[in-house]
Amino acid sequence: MDRDTWRRIRSRILAFSFPLAIGPVSLLPWRAALALGRRLGALAWRVSRRDRARTLEHLALAFPDLEPDRRSALGRACFQTQTVNLVETLHALGRRPGSVVERIEVAGWEHVEGPLGAGRPLFVLTAHCGNWELLGAVFSARGIGLTGIVRDLDPGAEGIMRRLRRHYGTRTIVRGSPGAARELLRVFRSGGVLAMLIDQDVRVDGVWVPFFGRLAYTPAGAAQIALRRGATVVPIFMERREDGSHLMRCLPALKLPEDVRGATAAMTAAIEEQVRRRPEQWVWMHRRWRQRPPGEAP
Repeated sequence: MDRDTWRRIRSRILAFSFPLAIGPVSLLPWRAALALGRRLGALAWRVSRRDRARTLEHLALAFPDLEPDRRSALGRACFQTQTVNLVETLHALGRRPGSVVERIEVAGWEHVEGPLGAGRPLFVLTAHCGNWELLGAVFSARGIGLTGIVRDLDPGAEGIMRRLRRHYGTRTIVRGSPGAARELLRVFRSGGVLAMLIDQDVRVDGVWVPFFGRLAYTPAGAAQIALRRGATVVPIFMERREDGSHLMRCLPALKLPEDVRGATAAMTAAIEEQVRRRPEQWVWMHRRWRQRPPGEAP
């Protein structure tokens, strides 16, 4: 089966099965739902041969001095992070939108309040760390509109993510879509906040910057928007704690170079610092170093 056919089949499966799972999962107590997610992650680690191998390869690139057993433990925990995120999403969709916020501690909120209080455009830099989608729930609960700049997804995943973000109060703008530039301006002018994840190798305008000591093709859109609009860029990352609750870390605003590549490198360095802080909560199965600079072997 070729990749495009498999993607179409997977999209249809997701679109059909995801809504059906919301009811049963939401009936579980929250801790039981998380335990289910961990068990599913352990199972996925055993059966997903390709993604397991890719995860271990990427961990070896990022942490060459780490013992193989430790890398395997990190990889397994990474799979469990993603499945727990999924089950937690299903659980939240069957409950009132604000319930998940009760399990999130916010640190450094003054770094958000400062720019907004001064009337400056605010750009949130984040990454696929912890349960990143919960950022929107926190902003919404505090009366601030958060708009995510996202890439176009396949129809099955698109419907799921649209429903989730709407539940949390997050608006979205699809990169490159008609009217996207006007929407970006409208968000800033209305006192809203833009957010973007730039930690994946996707087919958009990008630049080569270091990530764990290797050049990685990185979306340049965040730096372009921030520099063009004079926005304050605040890194914010989600972390899951040992008890299943969350910590949302709002860090001081970045001091960005005035060129797009330098600004993107500074943003990526902030992301790498967070990934090193909690490596088991990043998406190591993603092909982050898939593209290589001209002249370098794949």
